[in-house]
Amino acid sequence: MKIKITVHVHYQKYTWEDTSEFQVFSCKLDDSDHLTYVGPQEIEIEVPDNYDPRAQQIAALEERKRKVMADYQKMVTEINERISNLQALEYTT
Repeated sequence: MKIKITVHVHYQKYTWEDTSEFQVFSCKLDDSDHLTYVGPQEIEIEVPDNYDPRAQQIAALEERKRKVMADYQKMVTEINERISNLQALEYTT
């Protein structure tokens, strides 16, 4: 399936580089000393007819879940260490 989208073309040239390049973004960015807006351009891209983003979305969520669970386990381990350290100390007043 072919779809048409509008992209925004920018010209980029850093002072320390010898070359410049044109960059394409999904939105118009503000001009700066190294990036200037050229203009919008409508392009046509080919997307597979059977494209289904769900498998990629599920994989991204599974990876996010893995990271959250690892962070949680790390925090629980740190808390348990602190508890153990406190229990190992002799309490004196």
